[in-house]
Amino acid sequence: MIGKYGLYRLNNSMALLDAHIRKVGPDQAKAGRNWSNYTWHGDQTPGQPWVHGLQNSDCDFNDLRFSKLIIMNGKNLVENKLPDSHWFIECMERGGRIVVIAPEYGAPSTKSDYWIPIRPATDAALWLGITRLMMDNKWYDEAFVKRFTDFPLLVRTDTLKRLRADELIPNYKAGLSKNGVSFKVQGLTDEQYAKVGDRVVWDARKNAPAAISRDDVGGRMESKGIDPALAGTWKVKLVDGKEVEVTTLWSLYQIHLKDYDLDTVADITHSPKAMIERLARDIWETTKNGGPVAIHQGEGINHWFHATEANRAAYLPMMLTGNVGKSGAGVHGWAGNYKAALFQGSKMTGPGFKGWVAEDPFEPNLDESAHGREVHAHGYTKDEEPAYWNHGDRPLIVETPGAGRKVFTGKTHMPTPTKALHFTNVNLFNNAKHAYEMFKNVNPNIEMIISQDIVMTASVQYADFGLPANSWVEFEDLEITGSCSNPFLQIWKGGIKPVFDSRDDLWMIANIAKAVGDEIGDKRFYDYFKFEHEGKRRVYIQRLLDTCTTTAGYKLDDIMAGKYGTPGGALMLFRTYPRVPFWEQVHKDEPFLTDTGRLHAYADVPEAIEYGENFIVHREGAEATPYLPNVIVSSNPHIRPSDYGIPKEAEHWDQRTVRNIKMPWGEVKQTRNFLWDKGFSFYCITPKTRHRVHSSWSNVDWHMIYDSNFGDPMRMDRRAPYVGEHQIHLNPQAARDLGINDGDYVYVDANPADRPYVGAKPDDPYYKVARLMLRAVYNPAYPYSVVMMKHAPYIATEKSVKAHETRKDGRALCEDGYQANLRYGSQQSVTRNWHMPMHQTDTLFHKAKVFMGFIFGGEADNHAVNTVPKETLVRVTKAEDGGLGGKGMWAPATTGHSPGAENDVMQRYLAGGFIGEYRSAKDAAEVFGE
Repeated sequence: MIGKYGLYRLNNSMALLDAHIRKVGPDQAKAGRNWSNYTWHGDQTPGQPWVHGLQNSDCDFNDLRFSKLIIMNGKNLVENKLPDSHWFIECMERGGRIVVIAPEYGAPSTKSDYWIPIRPATDAALWLGITRLMMDNKWYDEAFVKRFTDFPLLVRTDTLKRLRADELIPNYKAGLSKNGVSFKVQGLTDEQYAKVGDRVVWDARKNAPAAISRDDVGGRMESKGIDPALAGTWKVKLVDGKEVEVTTLWSLYQIHLKDYDLDTVADITHSPKAMIERLARDIWETTKNGGPVAIHQGEGINHWFHATEANRAAYLPMMLTGNVGKSGAGVHGWAGNYKAALFQGSKMTGPGFKGWVAEDPFEPNLDESAHGREVHAHGYTKDEEPAYWNHGDRPLIVETPGAGRKVFTGKTHMPTPTKALHFTNVNLFNNAKHAYEMFKNVNPNIEMIISQDIVMTASVQYADFGLPANSWVEFEDLEITGSCSNPFLQIWKGGIKPVFDSRDDLWMIANIAKAVGDEIGDKRFYDYFKFEHEGKRRVYIQRLLDTCTTTAGYKLDDIMAGKYGTPGGALMLFRTYPRVPFWEQVHKDEPFLTDTGRLHAYADVPEAIEYGENFIVHREGAEATPYLPNVIVSSNPHIRPSDYGIPKEAEHWDQRTVRNIKMPWGEVKQTRNFLWDKGFSFYCITPKTRHRVHSSWSNVDWHMIYDSNFGDPMRMDRRAPYVGEHQIHLNPQAARDLGINDGDYVYVDANPADRPYVGAKPDDPYYKVARLMLRAVYNPAYPYSVVMMKHAPYIATEKSVKAHETRKDGRALCEDGYQANLRYGSQQSVTRNWHMPMHQTDTLFHKAKVFMGFIFGGEADNHAVNTVPKETLVRVTKAEDGGLGGKGMWAPATTGHSPGAENDVMQRYLAGGFIGEYRSAKDAAEVFGE
């Protein structure tokens, strides 16, 4: 929190520089842009703020043991959370069941009671089908639905907006009390309340409409004697004299879900009908018997273009059954660790996280004994998603036939041109989608690049300055952190001296600020980091502890002395232990963090209506589909999207991104994706590996050995970049049909119009660097049209390719110490950035990330463009034989023991044919090669 986020503090100090250069006062000064990390890595579950208004829903992992049904939906709790996997094992030991939904039969599937195979990126359709089954069979908790969801709220069928009380009731007086939860606890402002207003239900007791505020949830609504009708359609007269039709959202969903009957959903998803029915029934019966149900979604969902819809859809069965706000239940999205939101500020406690990263540089508090509440926080920075840099350094602006030049990037998201770039704790370029496009066509326009890291990476190699940072065990002063997956506050100092000439992140940041101040003669740059310069970093940590809702009352000395357990450790002060998201909402009748105060199955913001996503829908991918890209699967008359006149034949990536065409499934099936017809007919999924964290530790020799089938400490095949190399998994029959043997080197290509970079030509020497070549491995766990390669290996660079081709030993080891994991190209050769319009709205009302309050529109790591590396189609072609030196087959593939090429004896062994009775020595010799 101190060192890594210290860069945000440095960025805020640039307001001093701006004031100096432009000769303006603090009221006009501007600082830099703070780039995100969490959303940009695709770790956020982007649909969650649309449902409940919070950045994400994450329980402590020790809450998993209380679940009676855990559904892993694109989530690998076996490999990607190894230290915490015992918690879901405890669920199994306590009689709970595990269900896995994934295209492949992977590690989680081996632990499941049953596995539901699914066509990639069709999860929204699956959940919509399950929701219809549950509604049709009355498998729902009507009381919960009425008390806590938006299903009873009235929607105007003319505008598709929720009916507001002030539209219906003459001289309506606002219903929210200033002493209620919305204002007093959640931080709603008068200006915000004027915008969101109150809503209307149809009171079944009075057979008349009734106004409700966002505080009127649960028992608070019942205390007013209101019993909302769940279904119905009425005519009402508005205050302007107009008569309009209104209907409950429940009734609208009964219309909407006609497109998602069991047969259609099975056809869309390729999931067996019996399995879909079984899961719907299991959710209901588990709940009815008192057992909590939890859905865990991860990168397997979040890394697709339409993750927003899949995230929203997963909530529907939980909303129907009341599996929200109680232990062992919920829809959770842990994929990566976000820390800032754990250090919440509030009017009561003080600025929290903002007090550290956004203390006013024009008036820093230099009293080391001052309480954190005495810090004046004022952010001169603005959040910005790296996605815009990653999209040619531009927002989403499209020339359309019907709407002319249209800007889809909201004002609250709007980026600025990137001129100076300083990053820490992230291998930014290596992990950038479209990485070679960045190197070739975008980064040359940046005037200065600084990469601050603990190891030599491609990002450091392509930077102007590489600053060597201390690792966690080398920290020379205290650091503090927390995690969204456990309840522990952690404060520590390194235990060894720095091995090399490196420094703590904050030391480097503070001295950069000092150098700027020395250059322009402004001591305030030094003062802004005064306590770091004086070796008193603990002052900043104590101020943070003073002012966060989760740490207020803690004293640093007590924590370090072990007062609360292990020295340096303490529990963060959440409402419950284990942490249960939305416990207060369900148990204390507090409103959810949406404009209505309820869980949302519907979005009536203008952008969602315009894009055809007011209802939760299944959409085919903008690229990864055999059908018309980005088509909305629906015949619902209350979905009325704009296609902006963009024809179905349009091929440009941005046109596909924004085109909204609605069709029922029967018509969608008759369409074709132009890329599929050109041979780009493989979905390419890119999960994280168990051996690395994103790209971290990719150059560690043992990790390289363990990370693929081609680990070889002796490097007998000198084509290998080092003691291991990257691989792509193919269905054996699909590989054979392409003439690819197990172990061959293959080329993997995506749409040549923009990848591996815009303007790529085979005769360009850089094309050889950027085109992906790696090993192919047979894996029957994957469907015919699905390939898999793990996420974020160390990419091939111009220097690593030169080293590989000129060194006597063939290693892809550069003179600067950078070691690539591939001979040529990378995973990012086939990816690109996509600007999802639903991630760029100005009107979504939701909770602010690090403070008890609300905002409309964009905020980094909260409501912003998420990266979606899985949204690609690839073509795979043979490059070289897999045998030693490129001659013949890879030896392990000739043994008859490898997956997809089993001989008769191996097949007999796998079928259990050698169990239960004596077998001959000859049989054993054939199986074990003896």
